[in-house]
Amino acid sequence: MATVASAGSRAAWLHALRWGTFRRVWSAATVQQFGYWFSSIALQWLTAVATDHDALTLSLLYFVMLLPLLLLSLPAGVLADVRDRRHVLLSTQLAVVVISTTMAVLVFLDRAPVWALMAGGFAIGSAHAVSMPASQALVADTVPAGDLRGAVLLQTIGMNLARILGPALAGVLIVAWSGAGSLLVYGALGVVSLLVLRRPVAKEREKARQSEKGRVRAGWRHAASRPPAATALATVAVTSVFAASYLAQTPVLANLVSDDPRAFPALTSSGGVGALIGVLTVALRRPAAPSVRPAAVLLVLLSGTVMGLGASRVLWLSMLLIGTATALQFGVMTHCNAVIQQVIANTHRGRVMSLYGLCWGGLLPVGGLLLGVGWHFVGPTAALSASGCVSLTFAVHLLTRERGRPRNTTGAGHRGPAPEQR
Repeated sequence: MATVASAGSRAAWLHALRWGTFRRVWSAATVQQFGYWFSSIALQWLTAVATDHDALTLSLLYFVMLLPLLLLSLPAGVLADVRDRRHVLLSTQLAVVVISTTMAVLVFLDRAPVWALMAGGFAIGSAHAVSMPASQALVADTVPAGDLRGAVLLQTIGMNLARILGPALAGVLIVAWSGAGSLLVYGALGVVSLLVLRRPVAKEREKARQSEKGRVRAGWRHAASRPPAATALATVAVTSVFAASYLAQTPVLANLVSDDPRAFPALTSSGGVGALIGVLTVALRRPAAPSVRPAAVLLVLLSGTVMGLGASRVLWLSMLLIGTATALQFGVMTHCNAVIQQVIANTHRGRVMSLYGLCWGGLLPVGGLLLGVGWHFVGPTAALSASGCVSLTFAVHLLTRERGRPRNTTGAGHRGPAPEQR
């Protein structure tokens, strides 16, 4: 009997699938993630062909596509709290259809120079940045409080399935129909999202009138008043800047261990598998009171793995380390996401999740740039070791500080109405 009960508690994260509204929102979010990867890989491929695989131009494209997360995450969070979150997603998906169709036509007509590809990447990144807080916050409108943790985990699993399968499927589309075909499929998936989200979702909104800056400050104050939300955000920020900065140098890491052009996709695939393993590991843990301590333990292990990456010069070892690092990294991010969602109020969810998006995606290009500068001056081993040391110091400090601290066991952050079961 104890074994059955244990298995049931470990599978509790699947209970969110009982709710029809959640299934619709989850399906739309997963489709959107697949579309984003189709567009990202297509733009990378088109830029590589146009520039004869110029590393600097490809790095600039990576920066341009992620820059909107740094610039737009906070305003997008305010938008998700003062406007209907479903309407925000519908608007961004309509923009995706327009952007992808325009880019596909330009590519098909051979009227897409590198600057146009950069502009398209920035536009796609902007739509993604605006939709992210609304998409993450809308999950809380679709499940009761008891299923919120499972809903967050399932949403993250959908994102990582897209991360694993999206690039591979995009490669097939590019071979079959060229980059224009992949961009057209991205637009078609935007249409699918529009159809899936056409039905309304129950919601709760803040009604107080404030300036945009006041709302952003209110979101931060709310996170600070709901421990351990602020600590979880700090953990995400440190992980992005220091422990996850290796992502920006994956092509160079592949070149360090092998001259075979297949080394880069091999490392990328290892990272995708690791990301899914990291999310599933968090999902299979027993539900507990919100605490950042498990994330800090994962960050300690991640820091050591990042240091090992700098020393590896063997392909199979780098694949193992990349897979392990990505599993630990997404374990940290997923755990912190679930903790934050459990303790914040629905009226401030969009703004707090925009802070999460800023600390996660918005700081990734900053960390990549810092690591690139260090890599240039002191080499990969020293640069990655320094990054790992900084994140390790933070994680150890966090574990020391959290020891003996009482945990928030209320889980009262979610106040959204329970949806109808379908």
